[in-house]
Amino acid sequence: MKIRPVRGTHDLFGDDIIKYTEIERLVKEFAKLNSFRELRTPIFELTELFAKPLGEQSDVVLKEMYTFKDRNDELLTLRPEYTTPMIRAAITNNMLNDLPLKVYGLGPMFRRERPQKGRYRQFNQINFEIFGSNDFVADLEIIVLGYDILKSLLKKSSFKLNINSLGKKENLIEYKSKLTQYFQDNKNKLSNDSFSKIDSNPLRILDSKNEDDIDVCKLAPSINEFISAEEKKHFEEIKSGLDFYQIDYKINHNLVRGL
Repeated sequence: MKIRPVRGTHDLFGDDIIKYTEIERLVKEFAKLNSFRELRTPIFELTELFAKPLGEQSDVVLKEMYTFKDRNDELLTLRPEYTTPMIRAAITNNMLNDLPLKVYGLGPMFRRERPQKGRYRQFNQINFEIFGSNDFVADLEIIVLGYDILKSLLKKSSFKLNINSLGKKENLIEYKSKLTQYFQDNKNKLSNDSFSKIDSNPLRILDSKNEDDIDVCKLAPSINEFISAEEKKHFEEIKSGLDFYQIDYKINHNLVRGL
């Protein structure tokens, strides 16, 4: 029997390892230029670290995390994303005494999901974080940095940045309530996968690739209707900054993850 890698994982060698090394080099170079300090965290953490902020009912907690019991019966989880471990590390190591704190990291993440094109069970994530600043300049700096890295890596490619704002937590809570009601009223038109998310995570329905779901979402309430004047001003300042840097972008109100 031929020994094969676990489904959803792959080996890096030859040209792929050369490309990966070049990505690492560029990320480190841009990080240094923009005064970001490298932060490396363990690939597994206490499960409660992810369960608490993500919510017990989130898709990641319920379906996508690799969780196991340690010898002392503690629940441990392979990190599914990088922001939460970085926050934990910053708190643990008293790094938040001098704010704002600019850190970055890159390394493997793990998601127990169905492997498909461009989606693996083990994948590498590049993460830049600025802790301790509510200024729009911090958001703008992260966006411009990501754009510059992509432009450096994909010199011959053309791409457009998609942006959105989810406002403050209270804005989002009200929006989720209205969104849940809308999808409840149209539940017979939704796919089975989206139907199951109506109460637990209605935002995820907005970026469904199912044609029926896309049609339903066209008339769904927009997050822009619920954002406060203060948050709208913050978003306008970011857009003005992108215009200043001549970065082409598109406002996409269905962009709801990773913000």
